Amino acid sequence: VNVSALQFSSPAFPEIISSAIHDAGLGPGRLELELTESVFMGGSETIEDTFKALKDAGVRLALDDFGTGYSSLSYLRAAPFDKIKVDKSFVDNCTDPDQNSAKIITAIIGLSSALGMDVVVEGVEAFDQLELVKQQGARFVQGWIYAKAMPFEEIAGNMASGQLHIEPDGPARYRSDRRTVFRRIGIIHEDHRYAGVMRDLSRTDAQIEGVIGIAVGTEVVLDFGNGQLAVCTVTRSHNASVTIEFETPLVNDGSGGLCTRHRVSPYALAAAGLPLEASTGGGVPMQLVASGGEAAAGNAED
Repeated sequence: VNVSALQFSSPAFPEIISSAIHDAGLGPGRLELELTESVFMGGSETIEDTFKALKDAGVRLALDDFGTGYSSLSYLRAAPFDKIKVDKSFVDNCTDPDQNSAKIITAIIGLSSALGMDVVVEGVEAFDQLELVKQQGARFVQGWIYAKAMPFEEIAGNMASGQLHIEPDGPARYRSDRRTVFRRIGIIHEDHRYAGVMRDLSRTDAQIEGVIGIAVGTEVVLDFGNGQLAVCTVTRSHNASVTIEFETPLVNDGSGGLCTRHRVSPYALAAAGLPLEASTGGGVPMQLVASGGEAAAGNAED
């Protein structure tokens, strides 16, 4: 549970927490309060008393967004934290050899271990980030690579039915210009065109949902519509989701988006077998007429 500096500074806060635990019938060790370094900025003489009262009540305390505020080590010496959460800003650039983010993450993990605290690395979105933080000794990871935020009802329902499976799923590599999108596109492989949905896009790669059976290493053509075709290679395939890498990076379209460097004439597309109406509708789902042979890919609903 996130706690603001204003809430924490209230002398009545420990009593409020104790009453809430009692009313809920919750074991105090099951409640974890997340605080930021801002709780130390008020200079209140009651801070130490509040920390002691909360620990006496048996609740767990976590220091959130560590490294983004004043980051004084005296906080760790004075406050009885059970957990430190490494801020996402360090994770974003952790695989960049020109940055010191990976070294800082390693240092925080080592410091936490020496103090007997758990450490959670926040904001992991891609497999290269996950691999790096695991190599640095991280035992707990949080981020979109496992799941985005879900309503409580959905989580409770999945747990009750035994369908809650937490497995990493995301792009192979993190890109700082990555953006979340929801865009219908076409995937052309051999003599077939399949409909898919782009959910994630950067200059160099994208995540596509709605196709199955495409092996890693397969070359495909992504049809953005309006004559925008991009040659790609599948770098990851999991269930009905694939990650593809563009042969030629995308460029800015002048309005905050990304587009291919060149466009193909609609007449050239028609000559290749793609009807004109498919090239003017922004990637209208349809399938080319197969000249023979079996396709190596299929729509998820097939």
